[in-house]
Amino acid sequence: MTWRFPVARLVGRLIRFLAQTLGLGGTSLPGRVILGIDPDFIKHTIRQFDLVILITGTNGKTTTANLVAEILRRHGDEVIHNREGANMLSGIATALLDRPRRKSGRSVAVLEVDEGNLDLLCQHLKPSAVVVTNLLRDQLDRYWELQRLWQVIHDCLLSLPEATLILNADDSLVASLGYGHQRVQYYGVNQKPEQKSSIIEPREAHFCPLCEAPLRFEYFQYSHLGQYACTACAYTRPEPNYCVISYYIQAGTTSFKLRHPTGALSLTTFLLGFYNIYNVTAAVSLALSFNVPSATITAVVEDFLPPEGRSEVFYLRGKRCTLFLTKNPSGLTEVLKTINPKTTLGFLFAINDLAADGRDVSWLWDVDYTHLNEHPTFPIVCAGLRAGDMALCLKYNGIDPKRIKIQENRLKSILELLNEPVDELAILCTYTNLAPYRKLLCKLGDKHETIHLPSVSRSA
Repeated sequence: MTWRFPVARLVGRLIRFLAQTLGLGGTSLPGRVILGIDPDFIKHTIRQFDLVILITGTNGKTTTANLVAEILRRHGDEVIHNREGANMLSGIATALLDRPRRKSGRSVAVLEVDEGNLDLLCQHLKPSAVVVTNLLRDQLDRYWELQRLWQVIHDCLLSLPEATLILNADDSLVASLGYGHQRVQYYGVNQKPEQKSSIIEPREAHFCPLCEAPLRFEYFQYSHLGQYACTACAYTRPEPNYCVISYYIQAGTTSFKLRHPTGALSLTTFLLGFYNIYNVTAAVSLALSFNVPSATITAVVEDFLPPEGRSEVFYLRGKRCTLFLTKNPSGLTEVLKTINPKTTLGFLFAINDLAADGRDVSWLWDVDYTHLNEHPTFPIVCAGLRAGDMALCLKYNGIDPKRIKIQENRLKSILELLNEPVDELAILCTYTNLAPYRKLLCKLGDKHETIHLPSVSRSA
């Protein structure tokens, strides 16, 4: 360790303080400066922790990481965590400016990691555990094709023989990451869906990741997650160590039973959408593997609310407005399936194509917009840098152009929808629109709560 480390830490803290004071966030800029001064800053700071937990994957990283961090805090561990979701190396360096005080319990770093940066981060540290939520097509200009991303993550995990892997058994790409690894545990949903959805979902993993022969699927949970087996080799869905054996989704809550190696847990969560069953199960699986008591886990899951901008609810002029993050075909499809309006609803799609969003927005055409056609009178506003692309996509998916308005300005787009005769609003944003729209909603709102719209009923 040279003079660079204390200087980087001092300058980083100063920049973070100034950025937060000026309302500029301060999650990534300090880290960029820190790593410019001391490229080994992460390597030096990570030595202070008893446990280092990494959460990566395409969707669900932020929710899973936040839930893991909250469970471990309630257990009495001291947790340092990049809770705002700044998951590139710069955001992680910023989070590590906070040092554990070691007053009680274990010191734990819970780090959400961009899936394209996992191999870079692991050059600086050796994690105790790695959770991989799923691998879905997302931002091809950044993450490449899924097979190449899989190869990068696979090679990275093989270099971590001491780490415990917590992998999604229902994702054929993720599950195969455990082959050849000594410490691997799987989680998944064992309950077969009772009804086949009419929605045409984007599916990616058609071939065996080990021998490249076609996969045979008995059923799908969502996207390409489900029960699968290779038609040529012995590769098949592994039996999960932690599995959901039943679930029930009703207005505002999801209840499910999770079987684990030493028993079973009955869990209730207020997180919106079927896909959040996977996020909760991933977090609970990791917590159980680190010997957190079941009572602690159950209590935290029931109390847990989602991260900012994920199914957050605001009230504007007495109208309930829910804010969603959408960034790839599978994510947007699941959000549209989750929105189940009981009254009149207006939609606002805010689509950008900046670097953090992905420059290529052709993924919009891979989404099934059937639910929008089921409510032919509900108005739609398209905003953002690619508002025109979104509007054109909706038109060619059978949406009446008379329903669609284009308003690229953020504030005006909200006001446009507020002036429509609807009772509820749903705002679906790509990444770089999420924080600006949330800021506007907080400013315009009568009150702000993190609660949830009723979700689609789906019984087990």
